[in-house]
Amino acid sequence: MILDIHSHIGEDVVFGCSQSEGDLLNVNQRHGITGGIVQPFIGRPYPELTRKEHDRICRFCRKHQNYWGMASINPHFKREDYAAEADRCIKELSFVALKLTPVGHAVDPESEDGMFVFENARRLQVPVMVHTGYGIPFSDPAKLRKAARLYPEVRMIIAHLGSGIFASQAIQLAQEFSQVYLETSGCGIGETMAALSALDGKKVMFSSDSVLQVGVELEKYRTILEKYPKWKEDVLWRTAEKVFRIRLG
Repeated sequence: MILDIHSHIGEDVVFGCSQSEGDLLNVNQRHGITGGIVQPFIGRPYPELTRKEHDRICRFCRKHQNYWGMASINPHFKREDYAAEADRCIKELSFVALKLTPVGHAVDPESEDGMFVFENARRLQVPVMVHTGYGIPFSDPAKLRKAARLYPEVRMIIAHLGSGIFASQAIQLAQEFSQVYLETSGCGIGETMAALSALDGKKVMFSSDSVLQVGVELEKYRTILEKYPKWKEDVLWRTAEKVFRIRLG
């Protein structure tokens, strides 16, 4: 089994890309991906459009087994609007996590609005995935130390392993804080291997971020896991089941 914890559906106005339901299903089926955690791209910052994208993902996940939604809500929305959409996604749409994208949301994770994401995650008892790497200074993994310290009960997934550039900072946080996990989409095999070695494969999860990267990410992990087969189940699905509190069927 393989669970891709970082995939997208929709259109992105920040990075100028798009991905359809068919794109995601076709690539995953071709490569033997069992399912995934699906989130919207960064859309225009309006609550009504955010709700529309979340509804789209909900329809997809309810139609296809082994797919779950992740909410991406602009932290600069009014507090009541952010909290209401987070509640709706988790309680009504059965989403399993929140996403914070410092470069796309133009937010410092250490700011009040950044911290509000983690407050809602604690209240709703779901993890937060945070984009890191491209988009410094806000996307530096070191910016997550404050949240890790203040919210020890909130599971945190550091996305992209700091885009490789800040891999050492991401790895250090995962070693220091029990609730911090890593995903390595877009990183080279060297940085990925460093993370797996440092954590004995226990807190690193497979992900692609884009249908364009699925094959590359799989080959990267196949190369590593051929030498270290003991990490295979944890990396490909077991850790994700624990972090997101889901069960692959």
